[in-house]
Amino acid sequence: MLRRLTLTEHGVLELLCGLVLMGLPLVLGLGPVALMAGIGAGALVAGLGLSDGLPVSTHMAADSALAAALLVASALVAGAGEPVAAALLAAAAAVELALTMATRWTRV
Repeated sequence: MLRRLTLTEHGVLELLCGLVLMGLPLVLGLGPVALMAGIGAGALVAGLGLSDGLPVSTHMAADSALAAALLVASALVAGAGEPVAAALLAAAAAVELALTMATRWTRV
């Protein structure tokens, strides 16, 4: 797989993903559990996108850990009876993993 995204592009896409993840539960009118999970997860994703001062290896590890946490959150939310929110969190985990794999992890 070619790693085409620069760290700046990665950060911008991560920020957009986080903002979408925070907004979609509101737009879709999901329940309180889904709302809290979506906004909390979105804030973490957006915050990671804004973290320019992290060492590259730390950011890469945080991205992988965040993707795993999003998958766990997806399973928990599904267990709470929120299938739409579970799908949203699982999709966010997939996007986070795709961003991680498509990024050139070097500073220019």
